[in-house]
Amino acid sequence: MYQDETIKLLRNEFTQRLLADCGLEKGMRVLDVGCGSGDVGIMVAEMVGDSGEVVGFDISEDALSIARNAARKKHIPIVRFIQADISELPKNIGAFDAIIGRRVLMYQNDPAQSIDCLLPYLKANGKIIFQESDCMAASFHVDSMPLHAKVQNWTWGTVAKEGGNIHIGRQLYSLMKNAKLNILLTRAEAILHTSESGSDFGQVAKMMGPRMISQGVVTAEEISTSTLEDRLQLELSGSDTPFIRDMAFGICAKK
Repeated sequence: MYQDETIKLLRNEFTQRLLADCGLEKGMRVLDVGCGSGDVGIMVAEMVGDSGEVVGFDISEDALSIARNAARKKHIPIVRFIQADISELPKNIGAFDAIIGRRVLMYQNDPAQSIDCLLPYLKANGKIIFQESDCMAASFHVDSMPLHAKVQNWTWGTVAKEGGNIHIGRQLYSLMKNAKLNILLTRAEAILHTSESGSDFGQVAKMMGPRMISQGVVTAEEISTSTLEDRLQLELSGSDTPFIRDMAFGICAKK
């Protein structure tokens, strides 16, 4: 079984290194785009310290409630979460030293326009930092780990049918160039499943199952989540190679 702390570490390690290497530091004012349940915003609040400030926004009030509770439990007063859309940000939130986002551009109808909407809130010489995923690894393991490859394709197929851009990772560079921004850093890294880490695809299938079925990507019989986790772990433990679960892309550009 994939350990919750292990997957959180894998997801957050790339983000933490990206933000640190892009120069996030004490005293900065940071805008967290599509903050969701607040994981990245809280991470950034710890980086900018008491002299800094983090404002996170999202359209989901349910996600914002989770974010606010998490910040309250961690006693982090410098982060606040507001309900807003990228195209309709309140003018009174001011300007920021950095604007960040993780897995948010992939769900925008027009990522280039979304970036344009954010730029007025970025200070001169401020940095815009995004992390996105890409489906480019989805065909690597069809023969060696067919069950993992199948669930991976179910996942990406569902995201695509819901309107998500499954190629956004490799498009980050051109998006920033077209926005007339100066590229400071680009990065891509494979997120791996191994027999030691286990697989989280059972959890993913359980969580996304209703969406997968409603989009016609898989039937209830095919997904069979009651045994899927065990079957995935058995396949992974019998393999002598890691499974590329995801490709993470990061970019930092300056106004």
